[in-house]
Order: sequence, then structure tokens, then C-alpha cells
Amino acid sequence: MATTRNVLVVSTVEHQEAALRAAVGPADEVKVVVPVVKQGFLDWLANDERAFSRAEQVALETAEELPAAHVDAAAGEANVALAIRDALATFPADEVVVAVRPVDRDALVDRLDPEEGVGRSIDGVPLRFLVVPDGSEQD
Repeated sequence: MATTRNVLVVSTVEHQEAALRAAVGPADEVKVVVPVVKQGFLDWLANDERAFSRAEQVALETAEELPAAHVDAAAGEANVALAIRDALATFPADEVVVAVRPVDRDALVDRLDPEEGVGRSIDGVPLRFLVVPDGSEQD
């Protein structure tokens, strides 16, 4: 019998379901969070609801494609670290998997894991980066 894990998946990449399948097992409980895209203040005033709806839709589509026992989906804060911490407040994750493009990886690693030499974690939860190669998007 497979061991159940709670896996928090935070994705800054659309159409990465194939890459994420390897990070999630069929017995896992999963929460998928897609950060709302960063916008300027005026864009935020005009498009906040639309951006939130889009992030929520991407999270739902991602969740439907994962082989987990149970998957929840939600939009999250544009700041990835804040989106993770918000999700951890209600979802007791055993691991956080962050899907990123190669160009975004280094900046995100620096922001989420500022203490070099320490095992990658956020609020004590192991943190793993899943780098999704450019060009892997489906149209």
C-alpha cells in the first residue's frame, strides 16, 4: 500500500501537468496553488477579478490532470512565498513542489531559500523546485 503524503504544488507555469505527474503519487493528498499574475496598480484595479479567475482556472485544470487521491485547487498571492505560506496555514503539507521556468528559477530560489547551506524548506516544510523546460507548453 502506498504511503499518503500531503503535497502542496505551487505553479508559476501553465501546462506543466506532465512534469508534475512525476512529483505526485496516486495516494497523495494535493493542493494546487497558482499565483495571480503580477500586475501594476492600475491594471490591478481594472483586472483583479479577471486575473484571479484565470489563476483559479489554471489551478483547477492542473488539479484535474494529477494522479492524486484527492486534489484541491486555488488561486494564490502573486508573491510566491506568500502564496505558499497562505496555503500552509490551511493545508499541512509534507512537501512543497514549486514548478518554474528555467529563467525564473534562480530569482525564486533566492527569495524562498535565502540561507545557503541549509536544506531547502519554507516554514520547516521541505521545498523542491521542478524546473519545466521552455517550449513544453501545449497550445
